Amino acid sequence: MNLVDITAIKVLDRLKSEFVAKVSHELRSPLSTIHEQLAVVLNDMVEVAPRDNQKILARAKEKTHGLISLIGDLLDLSRIEEGVICTEPKPVKIDALLEDIIQFLQSKAASKKQSIGLKRLAADIPPLQADPLALESIFGNLIANAINYTPEGGTIKVQVDIAGINLRVKVVDTGFGIEEKHLDKIFNRFYRVKTDKTRFITGTGLGLPIVKELITSLNGVVDVESVPGKGSTFTVLLPVKT
Repeated sequence: MNLVDITAIKVLDRLKSEFVAKVSHELRSPLSTIHEQLAVVLNDMVEVAPRDNQKILARAKEKTHGLISLIGDLLDLSRIEEGVICTEPKPVKIDALLEDIIQFLQSKAASKKQSIGLKRLAADIPPLQADPLALESIFGNLIANAINYTPEGGTIKVQVDIAGINLRVKVVDTGFGIEEKHLDKIFNRFYRVKTDKTRFITGTGLGLPIVKELITSLNGVVDVESVPGKGSTFTVLLPVKT
């Protein structure tokens, strides 16, 4: 039997995570300032600047927003790796939390003329003992993805019920769908499915990996079923602790 000392590997991995977290933290503040300043400039230029100049600045604003999202995702991953997420479980009414997320994203869905809503499939949904911020990140990512990858006029349904000892949440959309060859890779970091229909959708490729790692930390599982051209269903099972 060969014994390998992995102490050095663990130290390097920890230093890498600390470096990513430090750089990400230092970049977020100036990028947020640039994003806000671009928004102010664009607002002031609406009636006086040439359209081409407005497009250039709008593109810059969009790119800084993408970088801010990437930094936020990297910080979330660093916190997950350090084990500082899901450390303070509280009783959470999952149906109320889902309602709040849907309400927050309602304007985004409305801008695409989409229908979005929550359906309770059980008479009594028990509270879930979990970190509220982790749950917000999980379902916020899944519902936002459903909106992003569903064309105008589509439908997003969020369903919640009980399956045995688990609380079950399904996010069902009528979006572009995912080919079977991609389904086992979409939870890999930085992996993005790019087609003619989705290549203009911005993203970091970290949302679903964060979802998967948070669900795993809560002793749950996530599954996806999808049909290209018809939509996707993401199912999350989380154990109810009584």
